[in-house]
Amino acid sequence: MSEAKTYPSDPVQPPLQLGELEPAPVEGCPGCAELANVRNRARAGGDMTTVTDCNVYMRRHPEGHQ
Repeated sequence: MSEAKTYPSDPVQPPLQLGELEPAPVEGCPGCAELANVRNRARAGGDMTTVTDCNVYMRRHPEGHQ
């Protein structure tokens, strides 16, 4: 008798999105400028978690973008 399967098929592996471009700061937006500065300092210190957080915040914040 064969072994029972614990799942119906092979597990799904989502693609890594390493090639995505980072958001660029919007000119004239102080929020974007500050996030870009924090992101640069974090990258220099090897803190990639903060780099990612800054990218997310920069993509999502609406202030200063008119």
